[in-house]
Amino acid sequence: MADEKIDFTRLMGLAGGHAEARAIQTGLKLGLFEALHPDERDSDALAAAIHCERRATMLLANALVALGLLRKSAGHYGLTEAARRLLLEDSPEYLGSMILFDEALWSTWGKLDEAVRNGQPARAPDMYQSHPDDTGRFIRAMDSLVRARGDAVWTAQKLDLSSARTVADLGGGPGTYLMEFLRRWPHLRGILLDLPPTLEIARRIVDARSGPLRERLALQELDYNRAEIPGPLDVIFMSNIIHSEDEAANAALVAKCFRALAPKGLLVIKDHIMDVELTAPAAGALFSLYLLLTTGGDFVGRSASRGFGRYRLLRARPRACPASAGGE
Repeated sequence: MADEKIDFTRLMGLAGGHAEARAIQTGLKLGLFEALHPDERDSDALAAAIHCERRATMLLANALVALGLLRKSAGHYGLTEAARRLLLEDSPEYLGSMILFDEALWSTWGKLDEAVRNGQPARAPDMYQSHPDDTGRFIRAMDSLVRARGDAVWTAQKLDLSSARTVADLGGGPGTYLMEFLRRWPHLRGILLDLPPTLEIARRIVDARSGPLRERLALQELDYNRAEIPGPLDVIFMSNIIHSEDEAANAALVAKCFRALAPKGLLVIKDHIMDVELTAPAAGALFSLYLLLTTGGDFVGRSASRGFGRYRLLRARPRACPASAGGE
């Protein structure tokens, strides 16, 4: 990004990107995409279906046509293939929950100037555990992002868990990664470790989607900052956990993982890995602003390997994602 030429068009696109974001978020929030499935509608029928004013609905739909999410022919609107794949709730690649999570953070981003001035989060750094609505929105967003981007499948393909028997997903949220590990390795038993409000949402997701995997998947309450991790475990997996904690907390957490692992155990840490200047990749640099606003965490000091004999870095190449899409 630093070497990319920034001209008038590029700068206006970056600075005015809120318009595109709000059009998509509003379409989802109003149920516009679901209203066009499976049949096309004209503006009158579409407005009636989503209980909105006809002219305003037409303007929003036209904007979504311009963005490539709807198509329009003879006054009738329909979904593009991208919208069917990413914006319908029954699609396995549904990204809508992540987009609606971003929409809920709109006012938080409006406080970025205050956060930069005082260095403090713009909301309570509670990891969305204080209110059931916030918890549900956050956990379903993480599930939505991981599934749409293909992270869980990619990770399961890259990890060799053939000799493991037990795997724990520490702070595992919706259990999306853990279900994929169990699906790929039928001999594995998994434990999802997280806070009680998260597990309440995760249980609904797991029960609805895990099928026969459910008997090999346990959910257990754990605050990893306060309690020891139950062991011995062959594998501990952490996805996007360390960026929400400070250096001291992460050092203590890695030490807890070491104590919980069986001999020759494996600790897998998935997170944003930044360059030495903390400016690349661009998604990580922008995501650090989200961390400033919501957690106070950052990307400093991520190389500790306390107690472990060896480690290796495996660089993922997921689909591009927005700056706030970093949870899982």
